[in-house]
Amino acid sequence: MDFMEDRNQISNLIYNYFFNRLIFCSYQYGEQLPPIDTLCNEFGVSPQTVKTALRCLREEGYIDMHRGRPTTVIFQQTLENAMQLSQDYFILRRDAYLDLQNCAGLLFPTLLAAGFQRIERNKFPYLSRLAERPSINDVLHFFSCVLQSLDNPLVMNLYWEITVFWGMPFLKYSKSNLPIHRDFLQDRMQSLLLLAQRQAWEPLIEELAALQRDTFAPFIAELDTRPPLPKEEQIPFSWSIYRERPQCCYSLAGRLLHEIYLGEYRDSAFLPSYQRMAEKYSVSLSTIRRTVAVLDQLGVLQPVNGKGVRVFSIGEPCRKPDFKSPAVRRNLSYFVQSFEILLCTCEPVSCSVLESVPAEAVRLLTEQFEHNLRSGIQELSLWHWLLFVIKNTRLQSLRDIYGRIYSLFLWGYPLKASQQENREQDAGMLTFTKRIIVCLKDNDFSGCGIAVRTLLSQQFPLAEQCLLRHGIPPEEIKLSPSIHLLLTGS
Repeated sequence: MDFMEDRNQISNLIYNYFFNRLIFCSYQYGEQLPPIDTLCNEFGVSPQTVKTALRCLREEGYIDMHRGRPTTVIFQQTLENAMQLSQDYFILRRDAYLDLQNCAGLLFPTLLAAGFQRIERNKFPYLSRLAERPSINDVLHFFSCVLQSLDNPLVMNLYWEITVFWGMPFLKYSKSNLPIHRDFLQDRMQSLLLLAQRQAWEPLIEELAALQRDTFAPFIAELDTRPPLPKEEQIPFSWSIYRERPQCCYSLAGRLLHEIYLGEYRDSAFLPSYQRMAEKYSVSLSTIRRTVAVLDQLGVLQPVNGKGVRVFSIGEPCRKPDFKSPAVRRNLSYFVQSFEILLCTCEPVSCSVLESVPAEAVRLLTEQFEHNLRSGIQELSLWHWLLFVIKNTRLQSLRDIYGRIYSLFLWGYPLKASQQENREQDAGMLTFTKRIIVCLKDNDFSGCGIAVRTLLSQQFPLAEQCLLRHGIPPEEIKLSPSIHLLLTGS
């Protein structure tokens, strides 16, 4: 296997983590890497996954690794080269940083506040120790511990992807790479702990948002002093969920689900031929076949000899998903995990997007919900809200993140469409559609966010209970889609 060409392997994430730490001088010549067992615990992966990453580093001449001896850094990097690499790293991501800073400001204050609400009281002494000596690693440990209390791997996956993109784990604390004083971090982290212990949740969210803004402001200001690169050379942020799984196949499955339920295949009895779809989506015939096979297992499609691939569209009872299929079980677990991200972030996101769009866009959204109500298809209203956010947000990273969540929600529809009775879900969707129409007409954008959160809080336990009834246990629903981020610590 060519390690560097297999971009979907978890071992490649670990490789990149240590590669960047080595070239940015976080690990220096002669220092020892943690033992394999420690790395397995910290990353939440098997010894083989860690060894695959380390073997690649050894083959490229960065480390010395032999059985029975500590893994030692043999790469020698100069401070001058490290500084230049650091500048290049950030400049290539400049536009994405500006965007991602605003996106993270909408998502993580409420996610972290939810984590603080659930964290066990015996974790506060550990968090307090981290706040007393806040280096970069301590800050990462601090917030990882808080988010871990949500017991939601998809949240941790998002935190990992954004943090790695920012380059934060690669850099040691110094004025040359993080112009934030230790006293500043110490004061703000201790303030967060005090607010959490007092259960002052609204001030806590405000403090988290301020910390997010103030921490990254020096980065942004420093980048603004450098000549920008052409847009085509910039590296955008992209949230990768399917590590060690067929990213292309599952991404195409999400796209086909959209076309089946809301797009060009909605009124079609059958899909086009495999050849036509391969040309349309610029993929191989084997990818099309694998994708159709997965959606067949989900109950959305059914190959019929001599006719083609039958489509079960919106509002039409579909076949029951094959809950023995690993692909179905995995993506339905992601679907349930994605509820919590929406539940925690829908209010600030709703207000941000609705306040930034022209009145005409709000009017069109209102008409869409009214059409759903008249036509009896209020089950589509949550999807239409998600699509509105994706289309109208000015933040590319938020468009990417909510786009992934929208695709995961499409995977969950067959859970409802394959059942005979869905009165509780239908009643919730009807109430939501009526409520959001009133809020939109009154320009009550905060009320829109509350309406979305109320619906999600009702639907979340129903979706989780459905998976439990069909034999997907809690530990599988919570199975991590990616490695952890420095979750352990003393």
